[in-house]
Amino acid sequence: MSVFLAFTCAAAVTFVLRSSMTWSGLGAGSDGVRAWIALVTPAVLTAMVASALFLDHGQLERPDPAEVLAIVAAVVVVRRTRNVSTALLVGLPIYWLVAPLL
Repeated sequence: MSVFLAFTCAAAVTFVLRSSMTWSGLGAGSDGVRAWIALVTPAVLTAMVASALFLDHGQLERPDPAEVLAIVAAVVVVRRTRNVSTALLVGLPIYWLVAPLL
């Protein structure tokens, strides 16, 4: 699956999930729908990060150590703060500082 197709599928799923709540007028819907939404979002994000980390033009590649360090730091901070937006706040500067050194 190409990166463009993966992002297109992720965007379509996100659009359908968000708009279905508006169409139904039920907010987040039933408990089953809420549980499904809670699981789909991290799964899509994980798939996008993993494909960016381990694939290069569709070929399996060894990940860049700077990228791995940035991702590990971002995961640790998100787990401690329970705030996903902090992943960019921590991960990007670590990558920018470490990548030129490796």
